[in-house]
Amino acid sequence: QKLPQGRLTELAPKGADIWLDGGHNPGAGVVVAEALAEQEEKNPRPLFLISGMINTKDQSGYFRAFKGLARHVYTVPVSLSDAGVPNDELALRAGEAGLSAEPVSSVASALMLLRDTWDGPPPRILIGGSLYLAGAVLAENGTPPT
Repeated sequence: QKLPQGRLTELAPKGADIWLDGGHNPGAGVVVAEALAEQEEKNPRPLFLISGMINTKDQSGYFRAFKGLARHVYTVPVSLSDAGVPNDELALRAGEAGLSAEPVSSVASALMLLRDTWDGPPPRILIGGSLYLAGAVLAENGTPPT
C-alpha cells in the first residue's frame, strides 16, 4: 500500500513515493519488483529498499528480485518477532543477492539517513520483507492498514 502521509513519511526525502508491502519470500519479491519496474517505466525514480525479515524466510531469494532495480537497501531489525534477522546479517544476505546494503537501527533512521544523504530526484522507497515489519510501520506511521 502507498504511504502518502504520517509520522514516518515526514522523515523521508521531500517528494518521496513511499510504499509498504508485507511480501516476505522470493515469489513475493518477484511480484513486487515487477510492479515497481512497471512504475519505473512510467515514472522513473531511483528505488531504495528498507527491509526487515525473519529467519524462516529466504532472505537472499527475496532480495535477488530487486537486483538491477534497487539502488540501495537499508536493513532494519524486526522488533515484533523473536525470529527477526539481525540487521547486519540481513545486509549480508542482500549483498549476496548483488545489492548494495547497509544496516540501520530503524525505519525512521533509514528514512532520515536517505533524506540527509540523497541529493538526486525524489526517490521511490519500498519498505518491506515482513508482515511484522509492515504492522510496526503502520503503527509507527499512525496509519491503519488499507
